Amino acid sequence: LSRISLEQLDPRLNEVRFEIAADVNNPLCGPHGASAIFGPQKGANPQQVEQLDAALGHFADHCAKVLPKDVRDEPGSGAAGGLGFAAKAFLGAQFRAGVEVVAELVGLEQAVRGADLVITGEGRFDAQTLRGKTPFGVARIARQHNVPVIVIAGTLGDGYEQMYAHGVDAAFALPSGPTTLEQACSEAPRLLRERASDIARVWRVAALAV
Repeated sequence: LSRISLEQLDPRLNEVRFEIAADVNNPLCGPHGASAIFGPQKGANPQQVEQLDAALGHFADHCAKVLPKDVRDEPGSGAAGGLGFAAKAFLGAQFRAGVEVVAELVGLEQAVRGADLVITGEGRFDAQTLRGKTPFGVARIARQHNVPVIVIAGTLGDGYEQMYAHGVDAAFALPSGPTTLEQACSEAPRLLRERASDIARVWRVAALAV
């Protein structure tokens, strides 16, 4: 990329309000940026992560030359591989946590109010969940109503225990032992039933003990 031109940008975009639902608040570049955090999850090796981060930084440098504000460090700019940055930079988009938008649409708070237990889930439950992913938002709502929360995840990653300070009471990985990703995906229905059954049994014992 050598130059960005705004000559063909439709001026009517200035009259439109863009509201983006995003599940993460990562910046565009750096150690917490799109490449460093999500690149390895998609298969990028350390060298590729460095190249991707440099490319996004190069793109942001050119954007800064033609736009009034550089938003690369703003929360959410690293969402969707940098699409969040483009939405903020060129459309002036306002960001909301995706879980908040969905929670409003489905009436989650009303459903949680008065419930005995909330079970939520995520593919990989780790420290990144703290950056606004679904379990974080669900736990926040449940905590307001003193409802316990249990997470069922495809895998438990580094730092998932940090969520215990933010409304999550327990977390379980689907596989009961070593397995491949292909096996875990193909056997997901069975694994979900088994973990749900385990949780229900523990919950029943706890209820009887009260």
